[in-house]
This record gives sequence, structure tokens and C-alpha cells, in this order.
Amino acid sequence: MVVRIRLLRRKKARREVALAGRMSLRIRLVLLIVTLVTLVALALSALHLDTLINTLSEDSLDRSQRASQEVSSFLIDYLNQHASPTPNGTEGAKEEWYNIVSNDPEIASRLVKTMAVWPSLTEINVADQSGKILASSSERRVGMSMLRLRDFAQWTKGPIRSRLVDLLSSDANFQVMATLGIQDQPISVLSIQVVVSAVLLHDPVFQEVKWLALVSGGSLLAVLLITLLATNFALRPLKRIDQTIDRIVQGEFVRTTGAGSNPVRGAPKEFAVLENKLNLLGQQFLGARENATELRHDVDLLLERMASQLDVASRLAAISRLTGGVAHEIKNPLNAIALRLDFLRAKLGAPEEELGKDIDVLAKEIARLDRVVKTFLDFSRPVEVHFEEVDLSALTREVADLMTPPARLAHVDVAVDAPKSPVMLRGDVDLLKQAVLNLVTNAIEAMGNGGSLRLATSSQNGAVSLEVADTGPGIPAAERDRVFQLYFTTKNMGSGIGLALTYRAVQLHNGTIAFDSEEGRGTTFRLEFPSAIRHV
Repeated sequence: MVVRIRLLRRKKARREVALAGRMSLRIRLVLLIVTLVTLVALALSALHLDTLINTLSEDSLDRSQRASQEVSSFLIDYLNQHASPTPNGTEGAKEEWYNIVSNDPEIASRLVKTMAVWPSLTEINVADQSGKILASSSERRVGMSMLRLRDFAQWTKGPIRSRLVDLLSSDANFQVMATLGIQDQPISVLSIQVVVSAVLLHDPVFQEVKWLALVSGGSLLAVLLITLLATNFALRPLKRIDQTIDRIVQGEFVRTTGAGSNPVRGAPKEFAVLENKLNLLGQQFLGARENATELRHDVDLLLERMASQLDVASRLAAISRLTGGVAHEIKNPLNAIALRLDFLRAKLGAPEEELGKDIDVLAKEIARLDRVVKTFLDFSRPVEVHFEEVDLSALTREVADLMTPPARLAHVDVAVDAPKSPVMLRGDVDLLKQAVLNLVTNAIEAMGNGGSLRLATSSQNGAVSLEVADTGPGIPAAERDRVFQLYFTTKNMGSGIGLALTYRAVQLHNGTIAFDSEEGRGTTFRLEFPSAIRHV
């Protein structure tokens, strides 16, 4: 029961983490509503600013044009009054006009007065055909070249975005132009430039933008607060349903409708019906979960039995391989004994010396058969394994130290690669040490004329392992399937027992043994055992 509660808590925690990684429905609704209100506020603000800028621009353009017309009318009247009625040709008339405009202070005074009437204007200039300013509302501009500015009438027809940027972020100047010419002549003699500055339009636009920002910001805050309250009220029944689902997972069910019900105050009828159906579904879920728990328990028992049977089968298979080797070795001596007995029968009348040789052969074969039978009995006899916690790295170093002298005599370099932390397993120290010692001895004998031997231990994924790698001649491919058979050996003086003993020791520790070999480059044996340290 405690395990099931822990599993339920873990599942709930994983579900809460998964839900936390997603955006909740409440946040989505708030973002959606705030986004819509923001877009509407921006659209209305843009429309209001467009109307304001158009009004200000048209008003300023109208004033500029009227100022230009006023200056033009004044100059025409003034020149008609002061110019000679009979000018000396066109050029003479032009020179006379230039002199009057340049030297008469009344013209400059009139330009200044006109500037005072129209506050949105910054400058009024009167220039000749070359663009040289003859008279100006600003004395410092007289004698300079007239600057060519953007046409104010064209600017007022431009897009709202560019005009708003000009008004808020720059001190751009614009111009309204008018020209005066001699009667019946197609060319202009004087140019009248009325300069309008965006700075003079900046203040009313900036104040309007500030007001719109305050109103829009306040509106968004109000909408955000109202939306939070509304979504909290609207989604409260969903929270109730979430709690109902949690009770279903924990196996607790409460009726919310019908007799004895305790519905949430103000909850819609549809949610109450849904919650009742969830409780009915939960009862069915509880029954199904109990059945699933029983089924899981039965499956676990079956798996344990199968694992036990597989372990027994693997051990029987190992014994079968050993028995096959023993049978093969027993058969050969028996055949030799049978043949020699036939020879003895044929030589019953021969001298004693000849009979002695055959008898010696029979004695040797019988002794060898006796050794085979004893070895088979050792393998067949149950081994008592004394399990304790063993540090595989320390055991490997001990074997390496033990075999270093004979390795030096064979010109073999022994190296141990083991982690600093212990590599623990449960096993019999003597059996494990003998198994490793057999592998190291075989490797040194296989290298014969020198080489290198590496012993490496490691621990990962709930298992510990040992690798014994040599640089010997390797195992021929045709003989690799028989490596662990009793009495099989590739050495001239080998007994064929060492690897079989190692295989049995590994099997008794619920481990596995495998090898990789490449002819001419060496062999690597790998032993793997369950770790004594279990990670939960």
C-alpha cells in the first residue's frame, strides 16, 4: 500500500511538472484579452494622432501660405510705388528691384511683423534669381544663399508614420515658396521663402502622445485587473474538476450531485454533472487498477519463476558442455585400452619384454582416465560459495602483484587500470581470485616472447566488470566455440582446465564471461557481475 501511494505521488508530481511547462488557460485568456485591448487602443490612438497631425499640419500650411501671399502683395505694392515707371529694359528693372529690396529697411521690418503675426513661422526670406537672400526676417541671413528645404505642402500629404517621426524626433524645417516676376515676362525675379519648423508643432503633438499613453496605460491596467478577476471566477469550476481528478487518482470519491450532495456554491449545473460523471468513472477506474495490480503481481511472480528456470537452464547448459568434454576425453583412453588388450591377446605366447611395453601403455592410459574422472567429479560436486562484499579493483591489483615476477621473466608488461573508488560485488574471494589468476596465467603463457597485459575494472549501470587484454597471437576463429570446454587447450603443455574453472566460477556468481580475439593482435576477456551497490 505504501509503495502504491509513493507511485501515485510520483505520477502526480510528474504531471504537475508537465503542466507547469505549459501555458495555463487563464494566462492565455488574459494575454488574448490584453492583446486585443492593446490593439484597439493602438488603433484608436493612431487614428486620433493622424487627425491631430493633419489638423495641425493643414492649419500651419494655411498660415504659411497666407503669410507668403501677404508678403507677395506687400512687395508688389511697394515695388510699384517706388520703382521707376519707365525702367531701362528688363535687366534694368531687375537691378532696380534688387536694390529696393536690399536697401529699404521697411521691407525687412514688414517681414519681421509678419513673423510676429504667425507664430508657427521661423523665417521669411526674399532672394534673387541666383538664390542670394536680399531681405530676411533674420538679419544674419542677408547675403547668404537660400537653403532648399522640403516642400511643406508635399510633407503634409505624406504617411502618418513618417510625419510623426519628424515631429517627435527631429528639428526638420520645411518651406512654402512664392515668386514675383516682371509683368509680361515668363521668368521670376524674386523668390519668397516662408520657413516652417517641425519644432513648433512638436509640443502639441508630444502633449497629445503623453495623454494618449496615460489613458491607454490606465485602460490596459484596468482591463488586466478585470480580466484576472473574471478568469478566476470563470475557471473556478475547472479547479474543482482538477481536484476531483486528483481524488480519482488517489482512490477517493465524493458525490457532488443527487441525494446528500454538496455542490460548490454558484457552480454551473453543467460542471456539477461533469464532476458526478468523473466520480462514477473513478469508481470504475479503481476496480480496473486493483485488477491491474493483481495482474502485475502475478506477472512478477511468473517472471521470477522464469528467471529461476533460466538460471537453472544456463547452469545445466554449462554442465552439459563440461560433460561433453569429459565424455570425449574418456572415450579416447578407452579406445586405446581396447586396442592394447587385443594386441595382448594376440601375443600371449610372446616374451615378457614385449608384453611389458603394452602393459605400460595400459597403465598410463588408465592413470589418465583416472585423472579425467576425478576432474569431472570435481566439476560435478556442488561448490560451497562464501559470499561477501569484494572490491574487484583490489582483488585485481593483488593478482597483478602476484603475477608480476613470472610476467617479467616472460618479458610481459602488466598494467592495472582501476578507478579510485571501490568496485564492489558480492562473491567468494578465493573463487574470484582463482578465476582472474587463470586468465592472467593463460595470457602470459600465450604471449611467450613478450608483450603487454592490461587489467581494467569499472562500474556502471548496476554492474561491475573486469577486462583482461593481452597482445598475444589470438585465438583461431575455428577454435573459439570450444574455449570454455573442459580439457580443450591450444597450448602444447596445457591441461585445458583453467578456462573451464573460470567459466564455472563466473556462473556461480550470476555473472557472464565473453571474449574478443583477433589473430596476430591479441585477446580480451570480459567478466561482468551484478554490483553490490544498488541505486534506487
